[in-house]
Amino acid sequence: MDPPIVPAPDQTTQPLSDFQKIGHNTYIWTSSSYLTQPAKETPLILLFAWNAAASKHISKYTLSYQKLFPASRILLVRCYTPDMFRSTGTYERMLQPALNLVAEHTTADGEILVHSFSNGGGNQVNEFAKAWKKIHGSKLLPMRAQILDSSPTKGPWMQSHAAIAASLPKTAFWAWFGGPLVHLLLLCTWLADKIMWRESRMVRICRELNDEKVFDTRVPRVYLYSRADMMVGFEEADEHADIARAKGWHVAKVQFEKSMHCGHVREDEEKYWAAVLQAWKRGPSEG
Repeated sequence: MDPPIVPAPDQTTQPLSDFQKIGHNTYIWTSSSYLTQPAKETPLILLFAWNAAASKHISKYTLSYQKLFPASRILLVRCYTPDMFRSTGTYERMLQPALNLVAEHTTADGEILVHSFSNGGGNQVNEFAKAWKKIHGSKLLPMRAQILDSSPTKGPWMQSHAAIAASLPKTAFWAWFGGPLVHLLLLCTWLADKIMWRESRMVRICRELNDEKVFDTRVPRVYLYSRADMMVGFEEADEHADIARAKGWHVAKVQFEKSMHCGHVREDEEKYWAAVLQAWKRGPSEG
């Protein structure tokens, strides 16, 4: 059964009120013309939000996509701190509704634009791509373009602390005790990684996002990052983009000077969306 079709909202309505929940942290918006036009003309936007992103902030991107691709469907996967500690097997079950919709879309020859934010979204898209490959007999997730905003990072201690602390409730308790508790969480995670002789999840995200066995090197990539980002280092994102390029990806590095984490569109909206549209227009390379 198809999700309900709703018109693009007026910006005065409650953020994301036009999205329908279809699974764990998974929401769908379908334009009125999505099901009446050929699949090739109705892209699916797969949006993986950053950790604890507020609806009002996510809606800045969904509203823009609704305007840029008025005949599209937008599949939104949100992220919260507990999601960063879930197993791959758990993700396979949680993401099933989204995986089914993507399969339905691509089976009809529809195309996909994947846009992830920060390591929260990077973790989600990475787990999504691995689940897709497992389900579809080693086939890689079919994308026309991939956008990486404010990511990835290997998660240096204080940057990880800042990212998690920013997601905490704005109450007196968390104002007093949130900082120390986040340090305790990071310490426990670090000790667990050492005891179990495993790489940290942040390091694994960085590695697997550039793994040709997980993501298709034919798909053009756009990296959007800033010198002023206090959570994802400029040099880290830049290095990851260079590694991707060396492995065969067509990479566009879009750099900002003053914008904060997951806020680059505010510095130069035209520059931001021009890069996204250019990657979409380019599409996958031959071979």
